[in-house]
Amino acid sequence: MRDTSLFKSSNGLCHGYSKTAEKHLKKIFSSLTFDGSERLLDIGCGKGVVLRIASGYPFEKVAGIEIDERLLGIAVNNFRILKMEGRVQCFQADAAEFKGYGDYNIFFLFNPFSDTVMEKVVGKLLDISERNPVTVIYHNPVYMEIFEQKGKVTILKELYDKTKDYSTYIFRIAGSRK
Repeated sequence: MRDTSLFKSSNGLCHGYSKTAEKHLKKIFSSLTFDGSERLLDIGCGKGVVLRIASGYPFEKVAGIEIDERLLGIAVNNFRILKMEGRVQCFQADAAEFKGYGDYNIFFLFNPFSDTVMEKVVGKLLDISERNPVTVIYHNPVYMEIFEQKGKVTILKELYDKTKDYSTYIFRIAGSRK
């Protein structure tokens, strides 16, 4: 179910909350190759389902950012109940202003915000990619062209989510910003 209250309160900059199917998340994370250095950031983590599922995989670090205080509070409470506070971190942050992207090398997005915000986030990911490889997991890739216009995109996998009728692209992005 999609919660559109954030869409309304942000004047369309944020797309609201919608949960990714857990079965699809397991398919995504099972398709990754791990060497122990993977650090995942869920950009627009909502209530934390991506983080909960990711914590079952050998990520070195699992974290999420969320602009909506209410959704973040639900995520933090969920992790407290599940006794996962030591495994998962959550930060209240505006994705366009977040300063910690360099601490991560895998980024999950489920179409969390407008093209205006996405352009800023892609710029930040490209800055990181100049120093380290960056992998993006983009579920419902509405603004894929922004990645393709700003950097070199190498698609690693495309997965299909039958529940949502969306594709998920797993790709590397590199190169100087254009």
